[in-house]
Amino acid sequence: MTAFLLALGWSVTATPAPALAAGPTTFTSTAAIDVPAAGSANQEGPASPYPSTIAVSGMTGVVTTVTVTLHDLTHGSVGDVDAMLVAPSGENLIFLSDVGDPGPGNPGAQLVLANNIDLTFADAAAAPVPRQLHLATGTYKPTNTDTGTADTFPGAAPAPSDETTLAGAFTGIDPNGTWSLYVVDDNSGDVGNIAGGWSLSVATQAAAVATQTTVATSATPSTTGTPATFTATVTSGGSPVTAGTVQFSDGANDLGSAVAVNASGQASLSTTSLTEGTHRIEATYGGATGFLTSNGSVNQRVDNATVVTGNTFCNPGPLAVPSLGTAQPYPSNIFVSGLSGTITKVTATLKGLSHQSPGDLDVLLSGPTPGTNLFLMSDSGGNTPVSGADVTFADDAGGGVPNPLVSGTFQPTNSDDGSSDVMASPAPTPGSATTLATFDGSSANGQWSLWVVDDASGDSGEISGGWCLTVTTQSATATSLTSSPNPSVDGQGVTFTATVTSSGSPVTSGTVAFTDGGASLATVSVDAAGSAVMSTSALGVGTHTVTATFSGTSSLAASSDSLDQVVTQAAAPTATTLTSDENPSSLGRSVSFTATVTSGTDPVTDGSVTFHIDGTTMSVPVDHTTGTATYSTATLSIGTHTVTAEYGGTGAYLTSTSNTVQQTVRPVADAGGPYVVGEGDGMTLDASGSSPGLSYHWDLDGDGDFGDASGIAPTVSWADLQALGIDDGPATHEVAVRVSGNGQSVDSATATLTVGNTAPTSVISGDLSATAGVPFTVKVGAHDPSSADMAAGFTYAIDWGDGSPVETLTGPADPPATHTYGSAGAVRLSVTSTDKDGGAGTAASVQVQVSAAPSPTPSPTGSSGPTASPSSSPSSSPSSSPSSSASGILPVTGGDVEPGWLGLGAVLLIAGSTLLFLARHRRSASGPRR
Repeated sequence: MTAFLLALGWSVTATPAPALAAGPTTFTSTAAIDVPAAGSANQEGPASPYPSTIAVSGMTGVVTTVTVTLHDLTHGSVGDVDAMLVAPSGENLIFLSDVGDPGPGNPGAQLVLANNIDLTFADAAAAPVPRQLHLATGTYKPTNTDTGTADTFPGAAPAPSDETTLAGAFTGIDPNGTWSLYVVDDNSGDVGNIAGGWSLSVATQAAAVATQTTVATSATPSTTGTPATFTATVTSGGSPVTAGTVQFSDGANDLGSAVAVNASGQASLSTTSLTEGTHRIEATYGGATGFLTSNGSVNQRVDNATVVTGNTFCNPGPLAVPSLGTAQPYPSNIFVSGLSGTITKVTATLKGLSHQSPGDLDVLLSGPTPGTNLFLMSDSGGNTPVSGADVTFADDAGGGVPNPLVSGTFQPTNSDDGSSDVMASPAPTPGSATTLATFDGSSANGQWSLWVVDDASGDSGEISGGWCLTVTTQSATATSLTSSPNPSVDGQGVTFTATVTSSGSPVTSGTVAFTDGGASLATVSVDAAGSAVMSTSALGVGTHTVTATFSGTSSLAASSDSLDQVVTQAAAPTATTLTSDENPSSLGRSVSFTATVTSGTDPVTDGSVTFHIDGTTMSVPVDHTTGTATYSTATLSIGTHTVTAEYGGTGAYLTSTSNTVQQTVRPVADAGGPYVVGEGDGMTLDASGSSPGLSYHWDLDGDGDFGDASGIAPTVSWADLQALGIDDGPATHEVAVRVSGNGQSVDSATATLTVGNTAPTSVISGDLSATAGVPFTVKVGAHDPSSADMAAGFTYAIDWGDGSPVETLTGPADPPATHTYGSAGAVRLSVTSTDKDGGAGTAASVQVQVSAAPSPTPSPTGSSGPTASPSSSPSSSPSSSPSSSASGILPVTGGDVEPGWLGLGAVLLIAGSTLLFLARHRRSASGPRR
């Protein structure tokens, strides 16, 4: 079947086989036990025998249940009896302790007597040992009313466990071996015995598995009257146990009925019945077939809700004080919230204090700040019983706690040095503070705790009405003091202003006291702006330490501030005169403004002068010798600037303001130069030395019109210069530039322009072929960039190249020149022209080809005339004539021949030759002349 379910994917939890029970079996020791041992000092200490033992043997399986019985118990105070059962393997449980002492829900101590009764202790019992005077025989739950003072067992006894049930201590162990009973009387004054000894009943199971129970709470701390939910989880080997029930208990008291575990192995219980204090909530799993019992626990802190009235905070819950140990609850808490600022005063009140011996009480108050605490009372109040007293503790009370103790207000009182006062855990270690002022300056908000211990046995009591705290807090303030003027002069009114704030906001109530040293000046109320203002002119010459002290209020702390007010002799009047070293000035050039401060006719040599230029200020100290202050700047822009100077005064001198200077700043003009240009050349002007970023206009011909050129570096051609009448050199002219900016300020500058003479260029033009003996004519000429030079004409020096003297000719640019070469050949003709200014150019030369003169033409045969030369024959080719090669005019410039006009000479030469030939021919025909 299991395999079938697994195949379906179902989860199967194996259930242990039914266990076989062994027992319960009872084992008994009949030996009487004296409590304490006979002859014990102060009737307290270990019992005799110590321990009493029982041997268990022959049992199989493991323990499932244990019960223990004390036979024929007699004792004058059962609350003094502590009994611990120890198993053979060392597990142990205190099953009887502090019966009748106060605990959760039990505010007062109760004396419990026993007279030959049998007390049986079993987990399944209905209730713990009752708080009643005469205890009866019966079966009870293990009962340990722990008051916070740990139970100690001397000798070889083990340290007590924290288990609270027999099942929790012993379930699952091997029962066989020696079980021990340790009994102690832990308080003096009463004795007793267990006359019939004691017995142990043990039940086991042979086949059962162990379980584990854990407990969780919904919230801790919780508040009385509100639900707290506890959840127990039962497992075995890590798997949930799904059978059985869990019983929840608060110490020895069950909380409701047992709760069945669910499919998750959990059982839950909610309760609103928990009283103030720390509760050990235990969940006991009762076991099931195949499962042993187990238990677990959780501590649940429960506090009363704090009752708030104004700045008084109360916990009205009672505190039960045992005959020895910690009160219940321990501690009692008050929760303070909503208070701003820091503590300035704390008072504490115990309401309804009753005790048979109040000197046994140690009452420690601790605050929210860790480590801050003090004893309200310790070892004080005497041994006279007090009942229902309301006791208030305040530092400003008239005295300490009285003896005997009565209702009233007293200073905290610790009548020893504190070294012997030991407060049970979890109380803090007591500090050395002796006044409630130890809490001053800290925040009041948080948990305050009252820890009460009865440190001597035999007496008990209570604080039936709980306790209260009254907390006064004040927010910190800050006071800031200023004065004006400071320094001041004797007899001058001075105003002092104290500004009071708290957390950055103005303080609008309270007063400020002004004092000069120890002398009162005035007390002034703080206004709606947080200020207190007073004025006085009665301070004498000297330095006065003035203090403003804010008085504080019930919610605001006091604060103060001080300053030194310097009062000097009355100051002398002054006069300030302002001058500029250059006005107007040029843009970019430094201008110095000098303020001269005098008092009467004497220079003022202390203090400083503030220069104001167009709203900008600069402070300069006065020269200690001259009484002057100078400020220089090169950054003033073009335009007019308003400048004033103000002397600031000192303790000895009054302030004064100067005259106003209107400083004009003009642009800087720079025409550059000097400029040098030759006739025919252009030029570039340069105004880059002027103020940048402005407008630049030029006058080049001196007529006052600045429209000849524009720009910072314009280029001017020779034609432009000629158009302006600058045409001939050598000559010197003045050029000017005008610079303007912002449409309001101008500046101009001039430079020289030197025009140098440029020598003319010589020109030769005409036919470059000549005939010896025949006049030869060419045109000489010159080119000059100056129109004036061209109009004036030139002087020409002509070297005909045949060794004849240089011929000088004066004339216009192209006069003709004639020369007759005597012989044939190639000659170099050169001409140098000189202008009116003496400028001589480079010689121009050409080569002239000079032909031989033509021979006469021979006469015909029989003729008496000469025979014409073959070359003169009309049939001769024109190309054979020396002149026939000249086909035109070749002008020559700079030494090179350029074609000219020689054709006319050639024509005339040919015509002459022809006429000569015809005349000769005619004479030949007519016969010789006679």
